[in-house]
Amino acid sequence: MPVAVTAVLVAVASIVAIVVIRDQPHDFATPPAPGGLTTTEPPRELEWKLINGIRLPFSEDGPAQVDGPRAHGYTHTPQGALVAAWQIATRVLTDARYEQLLGTQVRADLGQQQQVRNAVTQARNLTADEFEVAFRQPVAFQFATYTSMFARIYFAVPSVKGGYDFVRRAALWDGTDWVYQVDSGLPELPNSTGLTGFTTFQDRAGR
Repeated sequence: MPVAVTAVLVAVASIVAIVVIRDQPHDFATPPAPGGLTTTEPPRELEWKLINGIRLPFSEDGPAQVDGPRAHGYTHTPQGALVAAWQIATRVLTDARYEQLLGTQVRADLGQQQQVRNAVTQARNLTADEFEVAFRQPVAFQFATYTSMFARIYFAVPSVKGGYDFVRRAALWDGTDWVYQVDSGLPELPNSTGLTGFTTFQDRAGR
């Protein structure tokens, strides 16, 4: 993997958990922590749309509105949290107006906000091919935690080494909508050739 891509992935993984890389793949995926959802329905009428060079999820569970860089209006459900966690975190790193998101849709302390800014700078220096690798579309998900106020989620993305790498993300309900929380508190998962315990995404075209 090119040095530039590795640097960005390392930086981003420490901030928004874009990707987890391991040398030896396993043939299984770790189940959720006790109390987590073992299975859940994917978002309704899901469609992946190309935004800022990457594909983002849109569904009946949100976002209901897109105002500039802000995609908001998610259902107060696991599916709404799922879409919000991927939408907001990815937009923060790929939209030139990311500062608007840091102030409205991201929960992070000052140190984490600066780390996000550093990762944005690195992402902007990627080539087109490197950018595509760094921001791959997820193929499956697994909830580790879900309550009406907080969700922690693993996303499975195709690995450049084969199998799947896992992205850790979290969403917090702020009283009116889901927002992205930088620190998920989830442990890393190793690369895996299987997706046991995960739910695969399926868009409205059946893909």
